[in-house]
Amino acid sequence: MIRLHDSHGILLDTPEDRKAALPETVCWIDLVHPTPEEELQAEKLIGVEVPSRDELRDIEPSSRLYIENGAAYLTASLVWKSETDFAEIADVGFMLAGGRLVTIRYAEPKAFSVFAANATREFSGLDGRDVLTRLIETMIDRCAEVLENRSRRIDALSTEVFSRGSVKNPEAVTRDLEATLGVIASHQRTIAKVRESLMSLSRVTGFLQTMPEMSGEKVLKQRCRAMGVDIQSLSEHADFISENIIFLLDASLGLISVQQNQVMKVLSVAAMIFLPPTFIGTVYGMNFQDMPELSQPWAYPTALAIMAASALGPYLWFKRKGWF
Repeated sequence: MIRLHDSHGILLDTPEDRKAALPETVCWIDLVHPTPEEELQAEKLIGVEVPSRDELRDIEPSSRLYIENGAAYLTASLVWKSETDFAEIADVGFMLAGGRLVTIRYAEPKAFSVFAANATREFSGLDGRDVLTRLIETMIDRCAEVLENRSRRIDALSTEVFSRGSVKNPEAVTRDLEATLGVIASHQRTIAKVRESLMSLSRVTGFLQTMPEMSGEKVLKQRCRAMGVDIQSLSEHADFISENIIFLLDASLGLISVQQNQVMKVLSVAAMIFLPPTFIGTVYGMNFQDMPELSQPWAYPTALAIMAASALGPYLWFKRKGWF
């Protein structure tokens, strides 16, 4: 799909004739899941080569940030599907050519839909460089929104985890905590993807400041520097959230261990309580002829009394110690 936006944010129709020239007002060409035919059409419209999907996946800095044939090529890794339990990273390509911005993407990061929805208010005679910087600002704002949302959810989860310590059913608590481990892993995955996205955007904003197209553009350079400061601040906040997640993970594992130890303690106490009666019953269960007390009428109730006393003694001692 090819989407054309003019300098006022209005969505235009794509020329059906591949030989037709682009309207002069077009400042942003958005290629969404482009087919090979649409990539070829876009190349003819802008006059420069469009990177393929495989080229967007290259991780070398020289393959993600470079200038070729008068066009600037930038690739950023953006977090998306952050509302789900399995956040992902999408590689998005940006091209600045002839005063126009071209974006190539095979995913639907929310920042693009938000930016396009506000385009008619944000655009006012802008060119491709202005659109690029404002689009990156929207991406940074989206990362901040994801971090804020995850931070609230982690705080709520932390309260829930530590409140389970008052539950007197260790087995139920252990099951709940084991299920919580998956939720914690989901939060950690999302935060890791956001950190990766911020790192990528940091490289892009740094490269923008050195581009020849930015020479003499003080406003754009100041905007790029401000974005760099925001990215640094968000990266530190992401590190802080990540540390909280690690603490929450350790705490959950510790609580699981405590609950399991509680179960083992109960079993150990029960074994110690029934060990003396078992010993007495075993002694009088031996088949020896020379056991004179077996013929006495008081032998059986006496043995039962001794067995009961030997069980009651350890029980009262453990109870006094507060072991259960």
